[in-house]
Amino acid sequence: MINYYFLSKTRPDNVGSNVLIFAAEPVTIQALSLKKAIAKFTPPANCVEAIVNWTSRKGNESKKVISIPHVTRKQRKGK
Repeated sequence: MINYYFLSKTRPDNVGSNVLIFAAEPVTIQALSLKKAIAKFTPPANCVEAIVNWTSRKGNESKKVISIPHVTRKQRKGK
């Protein structure tokens, strides 16, 4: 199992549209793949994007930014 760390970002109400701030504490999810970890992640209210950090089995540090709500490939292709 790999530990995935999700950092949620939100857009504040009173600041310009290009500013994002961290919404909540990091959430740790254990899963076998990034796809399964994203499916388990429930974002807080008003979350715009999330940054996912993890360490692979070989020890490589990785990072990915996902937009919320996340649309899977299956939903995009209409299957």
